[in-house]
Amino acid sequence: MSGEQIKLLTMNSKNLILALLLACTVPVFAQNADMSLIPYRQGDLWGYASPDKSIIIKPEYEEAHRFYEGFAAVKKGGKFGYINKEGKVVIPFKFFTAKAFQFGFYGSDTKPNPNQKAPATQKTVLFAGASLQANGYEICIDTKGNQLAKCPAINDVIVADNDKPATVTVVANYGTIQKSELFDKITGDYKIIANAEETYYIAVRNNNYGVFNNKFDVIVPFEYSSIEKINIGPMVYLKVEKNGLKGILFGTGSPYFAVENTRMDNVKAANGNSYFIFTKDGQTGIKDTHYTNVVDPIYSDIAYDSTGGGFILTASNIYKGYVFPNSKVLLPKYTEVRAIKGTEFVLVKNAAGKWGYVNNRLMEYFED
Repeated sequence: MSGEQIKLLTMNSKNLILALLLACTVPVFAQNADMSLIPYRQGDLWGYASPDKSIIIKPEYEEAHRFYEGFAAVKKGGKFGYINKEGKVVIPFKFFTAKAFQFGFYGSDTKPNPNQKAPATQKTVLFAGASLQANGYEICIDTKGNQLAKCPAINDVIVADNDKPATVTVVANYGTIQKSELFDKITGDYKIIANAEETYYIAVRNNNYGVFNNKFDVIVPFEYSSIEKINIGPMVYLKVEKNGLKGILFGTGSPYFAVENTRMDNVKAANGNSYFIFTKDGQTGIKDTHYTNVVDPIYSDIAYDSTGGGFILTASNIYKGYVFPNSKVLLPKYTEVRAIKGTEFVLVKNAAGKWGYVNNRLMEYFED
């Protein structure tokens, strides 16, 4: 190892640059559904209700989509049209498919002089995609249902040219650590708050992973098939695997999760909290960083849902439920669960194939 240099990408620097990049981006046309009126199903017909479940628009439609920019696509007599929030039909029922209204723009390549090209000018326009033909051929329409001469372009974000990320490389000279009989290769290092003077090294010896410190004390025995460092806030954890089973150690080497799980995933949720999804004896649950059960290990599968910031639960009978970011648990009794981005709602499908909405207070906006 003497004199050998291993080039490691500094993830913290990369993440900082990415955060600065995202902070400089400007959302232009990104939109969330307006859930001040919630699609409400009574049997096979759809209308709209207020958040307190008062019926605002009578259920009389075969389908009712969510409101965007003051318009919602609804289906009646096998065709789609659009209504406003007063329930008035503002675009007749004549479309085979109908999408939500959104803002786009037209670009212009106007050149003020032959030697300079002006930046493309932008004119925002509210439009929706819809199809007048059964084959699904889509056109763009305005808010009166008229076909536009051309479809506007859509940008979710605009990034300035000077915000391009740079690559930062730091050279770590592990070759200065002269103790070759202790390890074959060092794969990473870290420090912990409790002892900032001490550095810990994740290393490999005879194809087994372990950890030693800068005093050459073995902190974690060389008996694991893998060791992965996990940073959660100021804390360092180690995800370890041995004989196909996984667990978590503190950075000091003391046990946190026993090495007895077939699955061990760390999730950094949108609410800023970190969680561990684990599976033991075929049962999956969630613990937080205080080792408290967020979800008891009684499910066949759990998946983090980045759209809604919660967790999709799958029971042994394959039915699905949901854990909302506010910790409310929608028990598994649906065949599908889909979070609605930017809202407190999920869209659920029952065994009969009917859809409905449920909010994060477990209020159901449907009647079977």
